[in-house]
Amino acid sequence: MSPSSVPHPLDVRPQVPVPSPPVDDVRPTRPLREGDLSHGWHTLFWLSWAGVTAGLAAVWYSSRITGLATWWLGPEVSPRLILINLLPFVAPLGLCLMTLSHRRWMPYWGIGGAVATALVGVLDIGRVRGYGVVECTLATAALAVTIASFAGLLRGAPAPVEVDSQATA
Repeated sequence: MSPSSVPHPLDVRPQVPVPSPPVDDVRPTRPLREGDLSHGWHTLFWLSWAGVTAGLAAVWYSSRITGLATWWLGPEVSPRLILINLLPFVAPLGLCLMTLSHRRWMPYWGIGGAVATALVGVLDIGRVRGYGVVECTLATAALAVTIASFAGLLRGAPAPVEVDSQATA
């Protein structure tokens, strides 16, 4: 071989990998049914109830830091049973799980969850007014999103109307 045909080691260009052919990134989705929330409302509904859960957790943390006892936590020296501590979280977490499992008629369940969360707040207003107001505010915000989510509730197609040919003649 002649010295001019041998490439210099610094002149060697790296092999560029050949790109793979494009793949359709379509995830299979289950068909929507009557009573389901549309995709956008489904996400908003889930996020709002996750926010309520986070808000209640913030009340719990703040209550322990400040030493002000809510009815469901009790005083720090004599705390309530853990099942009572977790009671305010049943409705928001249940709604989050139901939404993630694509249950139908979620706005109706959301109204019940908002009432349950409001009840937690109302019971706290007499003990620790500030925490009760925060809990009632969380319930009101969740109720607002729940009522608005009725807009994303899928309904069945209307039944076809039969036209009487003799009545039109």
